[in-house]
Amino acid sequence: MPAVLLIGQSGSGKSALIRALGDAAYAPRKLMAVEYRGPFINTPGEFLENRRFYPALVTTAAECDMILMLVSATHASCLIPPQFATMFNRVVLGVVTRADASRADVERARRFLRSAGVRNVLAADFESGRGVPELRAALG
Repeated sequence: MPAVLLIGQSGSGKSALIRALGDAAYAPRKLMAVEYRGPFINTPGEFLENRRFYPALVTTAAECDMILMLVSATHASCLIPPQFATMFNRVVLGVVTRADASRADVERARRFLRSAGVRNVLAADFESGRGVPELRAALG
């Protein structure tokens, strides 16, 4: 599996993705620091939530082969700026998380990701396992 950078606001499902793709023992540490876990580079939600940390995301992206931008289908808003994905010189894949939640709006989350400049978007729910095989296949 290639080195994969995870970007998403707090509560978007970055840690759940790591657990769903094979590291069931993973427990995130809330240190506001980049965390390396197998092929995953997990960035704190604060890196997306505060513009002053954007350079840290760009610099960290240089260490990876692919970027996953995550948006929860249960969030009513998204902090990823328009065309944000276009500043990375890497393949960017969008992941809509919590797709099976009772108050999920998958299409709204897809619109958020497309507005951010992401062309390929998958929907997944890590509790039910829906979309996990497709995500695993997309990662190679």
